[in-house]
Amino acid sequence: MAFTLVLVGDLSGDSQAIAQQVSPQLRQNFLSDPLTTKPRDPLLPMISVERPLSPLELSALSASLDQLNQTAQEQLAAGQTDAAFELLLRELRLRRIFGPVAEFNALSQTAALAWNQQRPVEVQLLTLRTREIWETVQAALGQIEMPRSLGEESPEALADNPERVLVSGDASSDRAVLTAITQTFTTLRDIDSAVSVYETLIELTVAQGEDPTVQQQALAELHLAWFQFAEAADVYLALLNQARADGNQTEEVAYLERLAYSYQQADSLAYAVRAQTDLLALYQTQGELEKLPRLLVAIAQNYRALNLPDTAIEYYRSAYSAAQRFEQFSFSARVLQDLGALYETVALYDEALGAYNLLIPVEQQAYNDYGVMNAYDKIGQLQRRRGNPFEALKAFEQGLAIANRLDLRQTYFVEQIESVTPSL
Repeated sequence: MAFTLVLVGDLSGDSQAIAQQVSPQLRQNFLSDPLTTKPRDPLLPMISVERPLSPLELSALSASLDQLNQTAQEQLAAGQTDAAFELLLRELRLRRIFGPVAEFNALSQTAALAWNQQRPVEVQLLTLRTREIWETVQAALGQIEMPRSLGEESPEALADNPERVLVSGDASSDRAVLTAITQTFTTLRDIDSAVSVYETLIELTVAQGEDPTVQQQALAELHLAWFQFAEAADVYLALLNQARADGNQTEEVAYLERLAYSYQQADSLAYAVRAQTDLLALYQTQGELEKLPRLLVAIAQNYRALNLPDTAIEYYRSAYSAAQRFEQFSFSARVLQDLGALYETVALYDEALGAYNLLIPVEQQAYNDYGVMNAYDKIGQLQRRRGNPFEALKAFEQGLAIANRLDLRQTYFVEQIESVTPSL
C-alpha cells in the first residue's frame, strides 16, 4: 500500500499501562530519534556536524537495512527468535529516517510477526510507536477544517505554517492511511486505539462527502469480534436507519439480524425483541418463511426472560405451527419441550399435558425414540404431581417399554412405577 503521509518529529504520548510493562531503557532506545541518539548506530555514517544524510548515504543505509531484514528472516526460520527480533527492531527504528511511509510499512509487517511469535515486549513497543504515529496523524487532521477536502487550503495558509504536520490531501489516500493504522492496531490487539481510528475515519469520510458504510461495517464487526456488543449495536442501528432511509430492504434485513444478535449478546433483551419483531415482519414480506420458526422461538425465549409468559406462549405456539408447516420435526419437538416447561412454570398444567402429549407424535415424526421416552416421563411426573397415579403409571409403563428397547434408564422407570403403585 502506498502512503503519502508526512510526519514530522516524534511524540511522547506513551500509554501508562504499556509503559509500566516495558523497561524505561527499552522504551527510550526504541522510541528515540536514531539521528540524535548517542551512541550512534554503526550503520549510520559518522558526521562531524549535524546535517541531513546525503542521497548516497541514504542509498547505502537502505541496502544495509534490507540486508538486516533478510538476516532477521533467516534467523526466524532457524528458530533464533530473540536475535531476529533484535534486528527487526533495529531495522524498524532506522527506517524512520526514510520517513513515515517506509517506517509504517516495516512496522505493520513486524507487528504481525511479533504477535504470531508471541513476543509481548515487542508487541508493546510497536503499540507505543503506532500510538505516536496515530497521535501525529490526529494532530494533522485537527489542523484542517473537516468540511473541506484535505489539501484544499491555500498556499498562503501553508506558508504561514511551514513546519506543520500534513496528510496528503488526497481523499482516498488519507482513508487508506487511516485504514492501515487501524489494521495495525488490530494486529497488535490494541482495540481501543483501533476503534478511535475507525471513528475518525468515519468522520473524515462523511466530511469528504463519501459514504461511510464500509468503514461503519468494519467498526461494527471489530466491536463484535471483541465482545463489545453494546457498541456494535450502536453502529448497526445507524446502518439500519440509513438502509431504511435508502429503502434498501436487503441491507435492512442484514443489519436487523446483526442488531438483534448484538442486543441479545449485550443482554438488552427488550431492544433485541424490538429488532427481532421488525425482522419477523421483513421475513414475511420477503417470503423467507423458513426462517420464521427459529426467530419466533428466539422472541419467545426473550419474552420469557423478561417475565412476560403470556406473550412468550403466543410466540411459542406460532413457532410450533411454523416448524410443523416446514416439517422441521426436531425443531417442533424443541418448541414443545420449552412450551410445556413454561406452562408448568405458570401452573397451566392442563396446557402442559397437552404440549407433552403433542410432543410424542412429533418426536415419532423425527424418529427420536429417546425423545418419546422423555415425553412419557414428563407426562408421568406431571400426572403424579396432580394426584393422578393411574395416568402416571400408564405414562411410566410406556416410558419403560421404550427404555427397554433402547437399553437406557430402565432402573429409573421401574422406580417411578413402584413409587406410584401404592397410590392405586
